[in-house]
Amino acid sequence: MNVTMKAVLEVLEPDEPNYDKAASLGPDSLPHLRALVEGDDPMLAAKAAFAASLLEGDQGKDVVTAAAHSETASIRVAAAAAANNLPADSAAVILMDLVDDSDPGVRKVALSSVPSDAPRQLTAKLASRSGQAAGAGSAGIEEAPSGPEAGTGMPGEGQTKMPGEKPAAGLMPGEKAPSSDGDAQGTGLMPGERP
Repeated sequence: MNVTMKAVLEVLEPDEPNYDKAASLGPDSLPHLRALVEGDDPMLAAKAAFAASLLEGDQGKDVVTAAAHSETASIRVAAAAAANNLPADSAAVILMDLVDDSDPGVRKVALSSVPSDAPRQLTAKLASRSGQAAGAGSAGIEEAPSGPEAGTGMPGEGQTKMPGEKPAAGLMPGEKAPSSDGDAQGTGLMPGERP
């Protein structure tokens, strides 16, 4: 099947691309998808990277790899998300650098895209990273609360207090508790706030 750039653009240009149709274009779309990833439209580049990942097996791996090396963070995020659609070995190659990306959004998506059957090299890297993070707590980084008051789920979920709030009073640092004598400084206002 001879796939043209026009056919690829018709599928990817809408706000909500038809990725099933993009995948049906097959490997003949790869040169066009690669050109879009390397082009100057970050939105199309991100869509192209994801579309390439939907091709059977790891046919789109090179296009996703090109996206993973983009200077634009949103394209690297797309590459990290696209890795979910590739076989574990191919995904791991792409994710090895993305899990340490300078952009926190890229790192977050890359970490969520690590396959459950990831190759040992990637799992060893992640284990070493978590060991370093665990050691960082003693270097002054605030650790998430633990115990029954910590709740379940993501760190911070289910908590009713902001980091730094006093546990009993529910006050932010610098905030004074309301006083019973009507003192203006004790109205629950932040320092400098007027009633």
